Amino acid sequence: MIFNCPYLSLIHKKFDKISICLIVLLFFAISVNAQNDSLQVESLYKLGLKNLRITPKTASLNFEKALKIINENILTKDANNRHFLLRKALILDQLSYDYRKDRDYILSLKSIQESIKIKESIGETFTLPNTYRVFGGLYQHKKDSTKAIHLYNKAMKLAKTYNNTKEIAYLLSLYARHYYIYKDIKMGRKYAQEAYDYSDSIGYNRGKAFALNFLSSYERYKKNYTEVIKYSKQDLELSKASNDRIGMERGFKSLGYAYRKLKQPKKAIYYYEKSLELVQEMEVEGLLANRYLSLSNAHSDLKQHEIAFSYYRLYKRQQIKDLNIKSIKEFAELDAKYTYDRQKTIDSLQIIEKQKIKEAKILEEASTRFWKLSTVMITVLGLAFTTIFFILRRKREQVKLGKLQNEILQKEINYKKKDLKHLALDITNNKEWALILAKQLDNVKSATGKKRANELIKLESEIKNKIKVDETTEDFHNKIEVLSSSFYEKLKNDFPNLTKNDIRLCSLLRLNMDTKQIATLQNINPSSVKMNRNRLRKKLNLLPSNDLQEFLNNY
Repeated sequence: MIFNCPYLSLIHKKFDKISICLIVLLFFAISVNAQNDSLQVESLYKLGLKNLRITPKTASLNFEKALKIINENILTKDANNRHFLLRKALILDQLSYDYRKDRDYILSLKSIQESIKIKESIGETFTLPNTYRVFGGLYQHKKDSTKAIHLYNKAMKLAKTYNNTKEIAYLLSLYARHYYIYKDIKMGRKYAQEAYDYSDSIGYNRGKAFALNFLSSYERYKKNYTEVIKYSKQDLELSKASNDRIGMERGFKSLGYAYRKLKQPKKAIYYYEKSLELVQEMEVEGLLANRYLSLSNAHSDLKQHEIAFSYYRLYKRQQIKDLNIKSIKEFAELDAKYTYDRQKTIDSLQIIEKQKIKEAKILEEASTRFWKLSTVMITVLGLAFTTIFFILRRKREQVKLGKLQNEILQKEINYKKKDLKHLALDITNNKEWALILAKQLDNVKSATGKKRANELIKLESEIKNKIKVDETTEDFHNKIEVLSSSFYEKLKNDFPNLTKNDIRLCSLLRLNMDTKQIATLQNINPSSVKMNRNRLRKKLNLLPSNDLQEFLNNY
């Protein structure tokens, strides 16, 4: 049985409202808490960066707190939060550097390896050179210059690719240090100067100070301690201006060394004590042993053996503390594991790459075969087409040649016909001459005395002239055969206004016959031959300076 109670309904409604309010309040509390975590991380990160060059230990504590909040509160809720993954990687870079300064190489190695893994997973490129630089610095500190320079080279390549100018400046100085270690003073000095000039060009004072430190190192190697002091003081001034206590400590240490070498132990002690004071304030344990030893040597120079011994004892204690065999072994194992994992990743990528190359090669070979086959087919078709073309062309030329031969043959027939006409004319002329000769013989027979003598003389002259004409005509016919019929054809084509007599005159002149011979052959006076020559010159468009004979010979 269901009771319809108004009080129960009212309670139910109030309960629903309370539930909604609680859910809203809970959501608000979670949002505020998440926002508070984000703000806290950003605040701690900024404090860490602010104290990084002043009190590195305080900076490390700030970074460690921020890292803890990121790991426990932010990334547990949103593992793919790119902003805080990048923030974590940047914090790990700074912590790796600080751990290395304190000679905690295990933590330094772990931090830098994790940072690289994060940056590569989220595709971060601009700050990746910084990570590889810190990684290289760790191996440089471990006296493994081969690995160090390999990592510096990788960092430089990335810095140039993504135009990270500050990293380029830092890396140029680190190249200088590398060459200093390997005693290549000339190359080291070159890179140190290059680092200084580059830092100056981009207005990066910390980079200039860092480069000055290496310039002083090279002067120290050359035992030019006056120059060491000059560069170290410049380094110190730039570091003071930017409140960079790490740079200041570096400058004090360098000045202490220079003054000790210049046999000024009191000044050396002053700067060494300044250096030690800053190291202790910054709590950089990794530098303590070296600073104790420097003070021990300086006091020894002043014959203050008791003080010198006390600093030497501190140096040995710190050295024993720094020398941790277990730590060295663990570092080697970590390094080997990281190298193995990286190589495994590279190998798998190489297998994929090899597969891609193999597939590309197969495609390339298939493409090559296709193009080879296509080339062969095109070549065969080309040769077939060329062969057909030349066969057709040859046939066409043969047809043309046949036509030309027929034309030449026809022309020769025509000229033979003309020769026959000339022969017929000669026979006619000979008959007429025979009649003339018979008439003159009748005159001789009928004449007597002196008249008969005259008639005999005329008859003799007529016979001689006839013999001469026959000889000349025979010579002409022999020579005219030498001339090609193409000569007549060319004259007709080039000069259509020429008459038959003109062409005949051209032939005679081309045979090098003189005026008298031509007059005899043509049965005209020599003066007429000269007139015909002049008319011919005009028809051939010759200038007064042109020689008719030469023109015809070369035609």
